[in-house]
Amino acid sequence: MTATYRATKQGVTFASGKSMIDLAQDSGGSRVLRTYRIYQFNNNTTSATGVLTTMVIYRQTVGGSAPIGGSTITPVKHDTNSGALAANVTAGTGRTITDGDLFRQYLWSNDEPDVSGSSMDEWELFVPFAEVWNAGYGDSNVEPIVSRAGYGVHLKHAGASTEGLCDVEIEFTDAGS
Repeated sequence: MTATYRATKQGVTFASGKSMIDLAQDSGGSRVLRTYRIYQFNNNTTSATGVLTTMVIYRQTVGGSAPIGGSTITPVKHDTNSGALAANVTAGTGRTITDGDLFRQYLWSNDEPDVSGSSMDEWELFVPFAEVWNAGYGDSNVEPIVSRAGYGVHLKHAGASTEGLCDVEIEFTDAGS
């Protein structure tokens, strides 16, 4: 049976080359993980006027073991009756990742949102504009990012800016083996 999960982390700091959030399965896994949505919300509360940076979404090559370093994130199941994820399926932030296939690159404003403004950094607070990957938009011919044994997906900060904070989420399903 397919179960839906969400890995979420608030207040992630920017650093050049940092994996902001990832979902991984080591080579011993037998699960079929499908990433449907990735969100990045502008959560910056300090002044960072005019800062733009580059973000990328990659398939990651995990290899024999889970990514190391950083912090782990415990994904939350959408249905309380769903089973637990397999032990070799992990999520995290700031972990050491090996980039694989590039799925998307985009500019991100890590300027602080202003309640009276209406520029890019304010729009990044709202779900439709914070959704940086969506494979569940109703076209059954478009597959989500599928991660089998030894693979995963991650959102990486490819720019040089170290200013600001963001909240990040990965929504995915575990279809079992």
